[in-house]
Amino acid sequence: MRTALRTFGEVCVTAGVIVLLFLAYLVWGTAWQASQHQHSFARELQREWAAPARGGRPFAVSFHLEPGRPFAFLRIPRFGRHWRFAIVQGTGLPQLALGPGHVPGTALPGQAGNFAVAAHRVTAGNPFYRLNDLRPGDKVLVETARVTFVYQVTRSQLVLPDDTAVLDPVPGHPRQRPRQALMTLITCDPPWTGTHRIIVYGALRAERPRAHHHR
Repeated sequence: MRTALRTFGEVCVTAGVIVLLFLAYLVWGTAWQASQHQHSFARELQREWAAPARGGRPFAVSFHLEPGRPFAFLRIPRFGRHWRFAIVQGTGLPQLALGPGHVPGTALPGQAGNFAVAAHRVTAGNPFYRLNDLRPGDKVLVETARVTFVYQVTRSQLVLPDDTAVLDPVPGHPRQRPRQALMTLITCDPPWTGTHRIIVYGALRAERPRAHHHR
C-alpha cells in the first residue's frame, strides 16, 4: 500500500510539473515566438513601405493580402504608447499564433463596412488581454503605408462564439448596406476557457498621413 501511495504521489508530482511546464510554454513560450514574428513583420513592412507607391495610388486601395502575412499595424493608446502589433491576414490558429488577424471577407481599413480583427486574449503575446478595458471614446489606430486610420470605440458587448452577426458589414444588421467605415475587435472571455467573446465596436473618425515610427 505504501509503495502504491508513493508511486501515485510521484505520478501526481510529475503530472503537476508537466502541467506547469505546459502552462509556462503557453504564456512565455508562445509570447517569445510571437514577439520574434512581430519584429520580423515590422522590418518587412518598413522595407515595403519605404518603396515608392506604384502608380502613385493610395496604399488603402492596393492591399496585398496573403494568409499569415502582415499588411498594417494596430495601435491602441489605452494599452500604452509602445503597444503595437502587426495585423496579419486570416484568423486560423496558425495566423493567430503570429498576432491579431483580419477576418477574411470583412472590409479593409478605411473602407465602408466592417473591418474585423480577432486576436488571442492569452498566449501569442496576449495581444487582446485588456480588450475589455476599452471604453467608448477610446481610439484605435490602424497604420498603413500612407495613411493612419483613426477609429473610435463606440460600444462593446459579450456574445456567444457562434454569434456571427458581429461580422456583418453593419454589425447585427445583415441586410443593411454600410455607409461608413466600422471596426470590430474580437477576443475570448474568460481568458482561458473562451466560453464567450468580447466584442468591441468602433467607427472611423479621421484619416491622417502616417507618422514615421522607428522601433
